[in-house]
Amino acid sequence: MARKKIIRNTSAPSATPRHLWLAGLGLASIARKQSVAAVEETIGRVDEARHLATAAVDQVQASLIAAVGDLRTRLETGAAQLRYTLETTLSPLVARFKPAKAKRTVRRGRKPGIKNVRRAAAKQTVKAVKRSRKA
Repeated sequence: MARKKIIRNTSAPSATPRHLWLAGLGLASIARKQSVAAVEETIGRVDEARHLATAAVDQVQASLIAAVGDLRTRLETGAAQLRYTLETTLSPLVARFKPAKAKRTVRRGRKPGIKNVRRAAAKQTVKAVKRSRKA
């Protein structure tokens, strides 16, 4: 049997401009897909971080409201107890040192002077004259 002769192509395939163009298109397509995926991933992370921050703020607000409510009730009860203690302690002292009610002094009007008497008499005579004219 005869052996088949193997012919080797010693020249390497050369890159043609068409090959370079297709490789560039493939590279641009892969870069676009990866950039879109990176942007979507970043948007997802930002949205998740925003939700976590909102939840944390809501939780802190709820705990502060509960703490303030508890503190308010404690302060109100403490103030009421303090007021009661002060009233019971100081009421005997206030009763002991409380001044007596001042008596009202009777106001005395001034005594009518001579001028006042003359004016009153003159007014009465004028009224009498007017009555007599009407009748």
